[in-house]
Amino acid sequence: MRHKINNSGASVVSVVLILAIVTTLGIVFASLFSTGIEESTGEAVSSRALYQAEAGVETATGRLKKNPVSANWVWEEGYKDKTLGGGRFDVEVLEYEARDSVLALPYACEPFESVITTTGANPARTIYAVAYWASASNLGIELYDNNVIDCANPAASANLIASSNTAVMPERIRYRISAAAPATLTYTVRVTGTPGDIYSLRIAHPQEAAFGTGNTCGAPAGPPFDECMRAVISLGKYANARREVFTGLTRTP
Repeated sequence: MRHKINNSGASVVSVVLILAIVTTLGIVFASLFSTGIEESTGEAVSSRALYQAEAGVETATGRLKKNPVSANWVWEEGYKDKTLGGGRFDVEVLEYEARDSVLALPYACEPFESVITTTGANPARTIYAVAYWASASNLGIELYDNNVIDCANPAASANLIASSNTAVMPERIRYRISAAAPATLTYTVRVTGTPGDIYSLRIAHPQEAAFGTGNTCGAPAGPPFDECMRAVISLGKYANARREVFTGLTRTP
């Protein structure tokens, strides 16, 4: 006796399996699509934060170089949460020093003074030191929290805050001063290497006694700083993104 095979049950199972596969694929594709949108949105927000940082640099540079130079070049107040196009930026105005030299010993010490003020929207608090060199050997830099009396033994007169000694150039140190204003503080950048090494050292930091306005631009104004140089650090903020731009600038007499 022959029995007729019932295909209806098999068809239902097949349909259920197909629906399950299609649903799973839909969830996966939706997840990938959603992730792609989130990544694209993150990149857009980050780019807008960068635009804010660049706008902060342009705004500060325009004010520093505005005429009369005698009044505007000494501006040091900075900006705090300055709004622009739906975003914001903070700006620090720093002294910018060129300390270029040749190592006579395996080390050299460069002390400098920083003043934290109570005035202004965003008083400068950042120290940024960068070293380049023209030699085969590698150089390193260290930052100390005082005037180093004996460069061969810096720990005797100061505490090491930060150091950078990698196998690549340049070496960089960034440090944010936490001391309460008003405060006048001395720091030292110590360069280490091989005697005879020629190096270029750039130090940006809160102003010394006062920004200069003399007419010796293009040549050192005498130790310890060149009065014709400034640095600007701008932090751009858009939504939850943060981007930073750092630049140095000079003026002519």
